[in-house]
Amino acid sequence: MSGVVFALILLRWISGGSDVAGVDIRGVKLVVFDLDNTLWDHPDVSSTTPPYRRVGLDEIADSRGERIRLRPCARRLLEELRVRGFKLAVASWNYPQPALRALEALGLLQLFDVIVVEPHPNKDLMLEKIFREVGVKEGEALFIDDNPAIIEGVRRRYRCLKVIRFRGEEQHLFCEMLRALRRLEQSG
Repeated sequence: MSGVVFALILLRWISGGSDVAGVDIRGVKLVVFDLDNTLWDHPDVSSTTPPYRRVGLDEIADSRGERIRLRPCARRLLEELRVRGFKLAVASWNYPQPALRALEALGLLQLFDVIVVEPHPNKDLMLEKIFREVGVKEGEALFIDDNPAIIEGVRRRYRCLKVIRFRGEEQHLFCEMLRALRRLEQSG
């Protein structure tokens, strides 16, 4: 049931916008998030310098004061997806140490079933590891990323994978998804 509910929520955002003709996202069991410019607003967490300190519930600063903020509603969306039984993963093109330490400082590590952070852009290889670890097929997964070139490469390999391209102008995408999830849950 949760996959069907999630399918209804995401129709607006699948395939790069509101055109969802022919896209079927029923059966989603796994949601994979990119980090930079997607889950948080920072463009390159690998350029920051740990240790990090918490400056707010959804914001940390590195040792030089450079800030990393979660996108609005990102934490709540992750928590609600988790409660509803979705598997959650990270696929990130970064150096592992700063990315993992930032996730830890934000208190998000425990929300993810699998975290793959590697210093290369080949997210198809990262997704392969995630699918194997979680035990899902590509058609049971949704991938959220901001980089069109990465999305294109992933789509070439995984034709059944559902994809949302996070765009900078859609700062409140996660809030809208969260509201829709709650409305649909209430309406039953």
